[in-house]
Amino acid sequence: MMVRLIGRTLTAGVLALASGAASMALAQSPSINGDTFTAGTTGALARLCGANAQEAAYAAAIHFCHGLLVGSGQTSDMMHKRQGTRPGFCLPTPSPTLDQVAARFVAWSAANPQFDGTRAAQGLMRFAAAQYPCTATSAQR
Repeated sequence: MMVRLIGRTLTAGVLALASGAASMALAQSPSINGDTFTAGTTGALARLCGANAQEAAYAAAIHFCHGLLVGSGQTSDMMHKRQGTRPGFCLPTPSPTLDQVAARFVAWSAANPQFDGTRAAQGLMRFAAAQYPCTATSAQR
């Protein structure tokens, strides 16, 4: 019980710090605004993942992107394992870097604007299934 409470407190603290850092960066960046972070859509996530290093909100945007990539991927993996179902995507070995996945997601999003309004996690799973399909061998890993 205490571990769960500490975990929730740490999570809330990390989110508050990230939100504060993003807010500070947003005050200086006209191209990425608060709506970009809170929209929760595939299009908004692609904008964050494709942020330019010269943008004031770059650090907040790319960290947000990487966090959602990792969190969505791990959640998907956990759910498939719990349900005993085949994974929706399989990363190759060696795994691509977060920057490589982010760049591929941005390119996929640009080629598939019909998904811009869908939830970010849903868009990520569509992208991952298309970019990293499972073969019989990769699904066993």
